[in-house]
Amino acid sequence: MVAITLILLTLVYFEFSFIWLSLIILIAIRVFFLRQRKLLLLWIVLAVIWLGWLTCWNKAQLANRLQHNEQLSDQHIIVAPDEIQVDGDLIKFKGRWQEKNQRIQGYYRLQSLSEKSKWLHQAQTADLTVSGDFSSVSGPTNENQFDYQRYLGSQRIVNQVFVKKMVLKSHINSITLTDLIARLHESRWQLLNQLDQLDNPLKSYGQLLLLGYYNADYDQQIQQINQLGLLYLFSLSGMHVFYLLRVIRWLFTYLKITRETYEWFCLLLLPIYAVLGGLSASLLRAVLMSWLIIFFQRLKLRLSGVTAECLVLIVNLAYSPLLLFSLGFQLSYLLTFILLENKNLNQIKLGIKLNCYSLPLILWHTYQWNLLTGLLTIAIMPIFDWLIVPTVVCGTLLPFTAVIANYFLNLVVMVFDLLAKLPFVITFGKPPLILVVGTIIILNILEFSRKKQLLWSVIIAAYLITGSMIRLPLKDEVVYFDIGQGDCTLIRRKFNQALTLVDTGGKVSFNHEKWRQRHSKTNGETVVANYLLSKGITKIDNLFLTHQDADHTANFDSIAHKIKIQRVLVPDGMQKVSSFIRRRRQAEVMPNQVLAISTEKYHQVAGLTLLHPFGSGKGTNEDSLTLWFKLAGVSFIISGDLDQAGEKEIIQQHPNLRVNVLKTGHHGSKTSTAASYVSQLNPKLAIISAGKNNRYGHPNRETLSTLKRFDVPYICTAEAGMIKLYPAKDKITVWTVDDY
Repeated sequence: MVAITLILLTLVYFEFSFIWLSLIILIAIRVFFLRQRKLLLLWIVLAVIWLGWLTCWNKAQLANRLQHNEQLSDQHIIVAPDEIQVDGDLIKFKGRWQEKNQRIQGYYRLQSLSEKSKWLHQAQTADLTVSGDFSSVSGPTNENQFDYQRYLGSQRIVNQVFVKKMVLKSHINSITLTDLIARLHESRWQLLNQLDQLDNPLKSYGQLLLLGYYNADYDQQIQQINQLGLLYLFSLSGMHVFYLLRVIRWLFTYLKITRETYEWFCLLLLPIYAVLGGLSASLLRAVLMSWLIIFFQRLKLRLSGVTAECLVLIVNLAYSPLLLFSLGFQLSYLLTFILLENKNLNQIKLGIKLNCYSLPLILWHTYQWNLLTGLLTIAIMPIFDWLIVPTVVCGTLLPFTAVIANYFLNLVVMVFDLLAKLPFVITFGKPPLILVVGTIIILNILEFSRKKQLLWSVIIAAYLITGSMIRLPLKDEVVYFDIGQGDCTLIRRKFNQALTLVDTGGKVSFNHEKWRQRHSKTNGETVVANYLLSKGITKIDNLFLTHQDADHTANFDSIAHKIKIQRVLVPDGMQKVSSFIRRRRQAEVMPNQVLAISTEKYHQVAGLTLLHPFGSGKGTNEDSLTLWFKLAGVSFIISGDLDQAGEKEIIQQHPNLRVNVLKTGHHGSKTSTAASYVSQLNPKLAIISAGKNNRYGHPNRETLSTLKRFDVPYICTAEAGMIKLYPAKDKITVWTVDDY
């Protein structure tokens, strides 16, 4: 009860919800009716102490956060070698900022292949003298976007630096605790480097399971595991800690070394291995639980597994409360608790129970579920525990078994790949919090309730109703994504009658040398496709690409690999442009799915009115598609990067054209949004899509002056993030990410 109370208080403090508050009140009522005055008093004292600690922790984090972007010179950052990631021509590192005495996330763009080689072989703790742009880490600017600020905050990092100039020298080690830990990080780098000599998949499995290191080469296999709904296996991957302790115990017994010596040895070894293993949530849980149980044994006391887990949970949350919001942390502690409480349950029932508890959490974070997951859990969990983990341990620690281990793991990967390709993935969308919490509560009630059929009926009905509500929205909406310096707009009619995407956003991609190529995902995946999946959307009816510029089309292929696109519409002539043909092929879209349009050929297309281009062109700014449409009595216009000359032609062709919501052309550049255009359209609201602190100075002062001159209020994605408009009966409800 104490652990649950602290969890709920943490949730209320960092992400207030009446659901969490209601549960705390219910627990308080339960404690009160136990009629144990001392217990009630203790519960209140603990709650007050915990809230006080959360307040102090959060204030310390906020005090460390930079309030403004700063250009600083000759700052010193100590970086361990295993906290350096080299991805193409980009270095990402975490280290201790000496001047501010805090951890910081850093980025540096490599200038040459020789410099990259130097960083790849950096085996010692580095003392960096850097100059660059220092700023606080920003939060998400789109609904359901991954919260990188919270992720780094869970590691007690609130600031970042984009390094412009750097001098690297080896750190001088001493005998302080900090430097001893640094040496452990150096040892971890050496171990990672040794594992890197192995063949895949043994290399990647060994680095992930034993040392907690995510190898980019392992990305496809991780995606397969995610798609099969088996991510929780890695949340429980601290299992190898118990194998390690068993091996050590057997060895000590064989050498006739006393149990007392074995226990003291383990108490010393486990903290060291925690650092070597990367301090992941699942590893820390397993290490600390084992350490506490052994420690209590030394005190001649018995500590149950559940009690040990609760103590470890409290310690983890006290160190970093934001860990509570990560899927790995949630699955690790919840499923471990289930395993501890159901030791005597047979494999089939245990697999079903693990699936039922993990389902709401996985849907909350990933929006998808594989119908095969239930069966796979029953079959694969013992294979994972008793074959995969031991194979990885033996294959990495005993070189003569590496070939056999790799052969077995290759078979596992082939099976995962085959199963992941089967069409059993259901995109549910992001469920409401009440469904997630309610499911877990009802599953707990099922443990002792006799009305099991009724409770299961409630759960199933809740999921069916919620899934329908997610997939069949009751309102029309227009979504302007914060896609950086680019354009991407979703037009979604109620009940999903029609789903239209206008442009995809993206960045200019140059033909870099091979060594510069990175593994990073596009914001087409992390923002656009992620949002669509969170709404249960797996198919787009029509994708309009207004013109060929990369900031409007470069994410075409990355979105198409996540979301099925039925038809692509482009300005007439663009279908013949080589850059578009290349992107179409990368997106695996057939030529017969592309429709080239102009006003010569079409007036209405996909339920939208086409105003431009008037004829064939080459897909340049001057040829941009201009689309007018109406939802619930509210009219909208989108015009890509069309220049003022094109805008004036449109109003000449359509002298009675009016609009309620104007999407300004070319990101608010002065080349678009002509005064005569705004004057005739007479919009009630303008939307500007531009990147924060972009190098072009968008939106331009002239454009803003034009809007002000005609009393047109505006909202810019650079400042507001994602913008969602809900039209209804000639009125518009505006939603921004701050309302989420």
